[in-house]
Amino acid sequence: MLKNNLPNLYYGWWTVIICALITSYGAGTFHYGFSVFVHPIVNELGWSMALVSGAFSLYRLESGVAAPLAGYLVDRIGAKKVISLGAALMGTGYICLSQVNTILPFYLSCLIISIGFGLSTGQVIGTTLISKWFVRKRGKALGLYFSIAGLSGFLVPVLSQLIHLFGWRSTLVILGPLTLLVVLPLALCLKHKPEEHGLLPDGDLAANDQNVSHTASGQGGGDVGFSFFEAARTPAYWLLAVCLSLFQMTMSSVFVHLVPYLITIGFEARLAAVVVTCVTAASVLGRGGFGWLSDLTSKKMLLMLCFMLQAVSILALMFAQNNEPGIYVILFTLAFGCSYGSIIVLRPALVAEFYGREKFGTIWGSLQGISLFGGIAGPVVLGLIYDLQKRYSPGLIFLSLINIFALFLLIFLRPPGSMTL
Repeated sequence: MLKNNLPNLYYGWWTVIICALITSYGAGTFHYGFSVFVHPIVNELGWSMALVSGAFSLYRLESGVAAPLAGYLVDRIGAKKVISLGAALMGTGYICLSQVNTILPFYLSCLIISIGFGLSTGQVIGTTLISKWFVRKRGKALGLYFSIAGLSGFLVPVLSQLIHLFGWRSTLVILGPLTLLVVLPLALCLKHKPEEHGLLPDGDLAANDQNVSHTASGQGGGDVGFSFFEAARTPAYWLLAVCLSLFQMTMSSVFVHLVPYLITIGFEARLAAVVVTCVTAASVLGRGGFGWLSDLTSKKMLLMLCFMLQAVSILALMFAQNNEPGIYVILFTLAFGCSYGSIIVLRPALVAEFYGREKFGTIWGSLQGISLFGGIAGPVVLGLIYDLQKRYSPGLIFLSLINIFALFLLIFLRPPGSMTL
């Protein structure tokens, strides 16, 4: 049986903390942090906003391939090797990006970073491991994981200050070796699943207890075991794929363009970076709160509520263009942060409930891969709108409407059961 330094603490909770720290680093330096590099790169190299934003869409494109691969590899060979490879690629990509002067090396460097991100610090790794260690308490575990990961936004002002002091190139050079120093030691502490260490999911009973069945601690999907091909034949799989694609489109658009948008309405660059931090901090409320609620009530209804709140919050951001932007930015920060954070937790919790944990990595990774393609269009569309009309309002209205559409689609979502295509 797996031993802990604290014998009364189930190792699954250590898995949650370790995965959260790894994800926090990657999200803070790349997923959220890319936004603070946009303006310095545009100003120095003279490229358009759409061109630079396209690199983030390239990250989405590559993650669409890396996410299914990461989930499959974690199911097959475990997380340590996958994360180690990804961290090496991510660190190398940061250093390459610091040297670019032309478009092709710029995009190739972003490609290397995105592959490394998907294989090391992306959410597929963390959610897969956590879903193997927890069933009955999965919502709480995922809520804790994403709550800690939500603190990654605090790295954004740090990056902004480093860029202010040393420039964007030197900041990227620092991130190269730092990635290896942070991620690799944490990855060595990860364990694959509880059964390999004499435990059951949730840490309730020893696996060698002959009086308790393997599903005793499971509910809400603990006793189902869909393969990828079985899952892909259910209507729920494709309905989730569309809704999650719309979410990714919204999320990628907001986090690439939030800092540039706030600058256009009069915010100073470092203050705009602080808003990003506040959004991610507000998301912790949704991650933890809705993670807890998802173990008690319908995940579908919670997801519908969050899409509605997200649509309203984006409209509030649009109204920040008037003479009193502060109140609308605050409303956006609280509403979008909470709803965005809640959806982050509810997605894998709902998928695990529908399809089980044995092949969760492959199924969840494939859904992430499909949905990330939806995020490709978002930053580029908003960048093109800004380049053509010099304002963000039409793009923000578009983002609000696609969230309403996702809400409508979720009305038809049903558990897979025996229904197949």
